[in-house]
Amino acid sequence: MKVQVISNSGGQLPLPMLDSKWGLTREKVFPLSVGKEYTVHAITALKEVFWYYLLDERDLPYPVWYPSPLFRVSDGSLPAHWVVNYTANAMTQDRVGSSLITFKEWANDPSFYERLVEGEPGTVAVFRNERDMSA
Repeated sequence: MKVQVISNSGGQLPLPMLDSKWGLTREKVFPLSVGKEYTVHAITALKEVFWYYLLDERDLPYPVWYPSPLFRVSDGSLPAHWVVNYTANAMTQDRVGSSLITFKEWANDPSFYERLVEGEPGTVAVFRNERDMSA
């Protein structure tokens, strides 16, 4: 899946999405290049919109999530090997959790992203392989 940035400004987000606790303010400038196309590495839903995990302009070794209103979908096809999973938050009684659409190693492992951010070698290797397949 590919998306193209139409805005990198919090000022373009729908009012219900704005939340200073999340750093989502009208003044927020996201590290994205307007007009640039990015590969989506995972999709989740929060605050009633999709969020796309992608490698941004900070050159981090792991993808970061961004709200979908900042993008136009330029290629909506999903890799055939992606799966959907839902993980309930064990800390709540009401099954509030998160949905994730991505490759199975990430979707089926609630600690995958944390290990990726921490640079765990096996997890990084899995992500690099997936990233290279998407390029």
